[in-house]
Amino acid sequence: MAANPSARMPTTQNIRFRKILAAIEARHSKNSYKTKGLTIADYRVRAVFTKSHFRPQPRSAEAGAKNTLSHRLNEDSIKKAMSPTRLRSVQKIEDKNPGDVIEKPPTKTPPQSAALNNQQIIEQNVQKAAEKYDLPPALIRAVIQAESNFQVDAVSAAGAQGLMQLMPATAEELGVKNPFDIRQNIEGGTRYLRKMLDRFGGSLRKALAAYNAGPGAVLKYNGQVPYPETRQYVKRVLRFSKQMI
Repeated sequence: MAANPSARMPTTQNIRFRKILAAIEARHSKNSYKTKGLTIADYRVRAVFTKSHFRPQPRSAEAGAKNTLSHRLNEDSIKKAMSPTRLRSVQKIEDKNPGDVIEKPPTKTPPQSAALNNQQIIEQNVQKAAEKYDLPPALIRAVIQAESNFQVDAVSAAGAQGLMQLMPATAEELGVKNPFDIRQNIEGGTRYLRKMLDRFGGSLRKALAAYNAGPGAVLKYNGQVPYPETRQYVKRVLRFSKQMI
């Protein structure tokens, strides 16, 4: 068995060697990392959670009131934005990519005119006048077509006015203040036609001849008015009325 080398060293060298070992051990002890109650090995084995020294400060009453008001305003804005009217007005369509949504503005419906056109107003008043004076609507339409061809503002060379071509004196007698008003003109013209039918015993030919040439001409010629214009007028109205039935 070999002898201990240090035992063979001189005493002075042995002391120096021990000092060097002591210095190395002291240096090693300075470089070691220590924590309170834990070692580096402990940190490596398990996680360590430290407690924060921060303490939340109590909110003041004014700050709380501001936050509450802001929260209410945000809620009101959200409710207003998501109201049923808003939800109905926005039509959502899905994009090609799933999950993407595109808002489509509501389609505007073109406004419908509240006022009726002349053709509708004429027909309404024809129906009312026909019911009031017990005359066929087709007959009233036929007179209007023969007289003015449904032109509301028509004026003849003799001065007859409106749809049913009322002479100013006749319109005044019938209480028509505005012969270019559709309702007044049809009301007055139908009333006059009913009056001629009653005067000539319900004879439609004599009533139409009187409407065109005047009742005096029918009386004068005993219903056989010789005027070519009047004869053509009677034939046209009868033909139109058959077409409009």
